[in-house]
Amino acid sequence: MLTSSAEILSQAQKEGYAAGAFNFHNLEVLQAIIETADAEKAPVILQITPTYLEKIGATAAAAMAREAAAAAKVPVALHLDHSNSWQWIIWALAHGFTSVMIDASKFPLVENIALSRQVAEAAHAVGASAEAELGHIGGVEDSVDRGNADASLADPTEAARLVAESGIDALAPALGTAHGLYMSEPKIDFARLDKIRKLTPVPLVLHGGSGIPDAMIREAIRRGIAKVNIGTELKVAWAGAMEAAMTAGEKEPWKAAVKAREAVREIVRHKIYLCGGAGKG
Repeated sequence: MLTSSAEILSQAQKEGYAAGAFNFHNLEVLQAIIETADAEKAPVILQITPTYLEKIGATAAAAMAREAAAAAKVPVALHLDHSNSWQWIIWALAHGFTSVMIDASKFPLVENIALSRQVAEAAHAVGASAEAELGHIGGVEDSVDRGNADASLADPTEAARLVAESGIDALAPALGTAHGLYMSEPKIDFARLDKIRKLTPVPLVLHGGSGIPDAMIREAIRRGIAKVNIGTELKVAWAGAMEAAMTAGEKEPWKAAVKAREAVREIVRHKIYLCGGAGKG
């Protein structure tokens, strides 16, 4: 059933687990996410970035995601992930997305608040929810190098102000994680997370969840993270299974795709249990 991420995250925050937020990059990954969520009775957030909307075809991607979410037996939110464009925000809300993220973190705080408020108002007007980011989360996302040199962690006082003055439903604070594959062991600033959690009432989001050790994810959830974003691990699993099938001589694309979908399902299943979402739908 299609719902907003605010409803899913409110339950997760109240019950002390995190919702798995999974980025899809093609039909097989989308199917794997929904099939696994249904099988494990877990509410999930289905995400796509503007980059992949363009690669798949925005109207087609939105249509297949909406239909898959609506047909699911568990709550599923359809979320526009990491948009820095007002045009994409409005497009997504007009095409059935129930949640949108504005990444205005590169701007000074006052501008971030103003843009986040504008997005929150637009989302709330159609019954959707809004997420914003504070601080700079580095790394490579969808082949876009977002850089690590200028990565900056979220300031707890600024986080409180952003939430209070913008009306957003969820906040993604930069805590030391990065998008893409980690070249060294990631480090989460748990003390900073604790301070932000005390000062902000909305659900907190952990970006760059792929590749973070399980124990670190569990600790972040214990300290108040209610949403964990997973994208790169799904792409890696899909590509590895497709390559293996083709190398083994498989000539039928759909048969290779079945194996790729199962590889992605294994990752999604693990992350759902890691985050504590199994049985919550």
